[in-house]
Amino acid sequence: MANIFSPNIRSMKPKDEKKVEAVVAATCRMAAERGLLGLTLTEIASAAGIGTSTLYVYFADKEALFNEVYRRAKREAIDFYGGEIAPSAPLKGRVRSVWNRMLDHRMRRHDQVCFMEQFVGSSFMSDESRAYLAQIGEGLLRIVVEGQTEEILKAVPIPFLTSIFIGSVRETARLIRAGSILDTEESRAVAFQLCWDAIRC
Repeated sequence: MANIFSPNIRSMKPKDEKKVEAVVAATCRMAAERGLLGLTLTEIASAAGIGTSTLYVYFADKEALFNEVYRRAKREAIDFYGGEIAPSAPLKGRVRSVWNRMLDHRMRRHDQVCFMEQFVGSSFMSDESRAYLAQIGEGLLRIVVEGQTEEILKAVPIPFLTSIFIGSVRETARLIRAGSILDTEESRAVAFQLCWDAIRC
């Protein structure tokens, strides 16, 4: 049965998965270095060390490639910062765990994060990718809904809360990468507390 979340990726032999991984890595790296919109399949193929004709065997066009890259990157991200969080832990502790994991992911997977942020909302994003994003993000959204139900988090539309939360992680990572602050437990504690104060009741 075909993968409903990868409708535009063409059939391939399992042994060639390394080529696909090379293409995904090259796409993310080039998007981080040069921006997403100006990339061509020829440039991506060259950076991945394969021929353009080989790339077309796997992906019909840029839209198909970018959507597959996004789904892979987003799945990895959700698995990374959504795993091993005890559901019985206090809500603030769970939110802080997600915050720390998101920061770790952003620091370790800078290229992937740059690609995803440029891709979301672009004309390349398919309805399937939007549906996929909604599906895999349900677990994290439940934490927010629980916090609002228990009157711990502000009773405002969830996108406002997530924008503050993600913005805090993004700016903290930027400051660390720029050398403006050190990546220490103390710095993280200060940054998270400022975020928590902004979203709590």
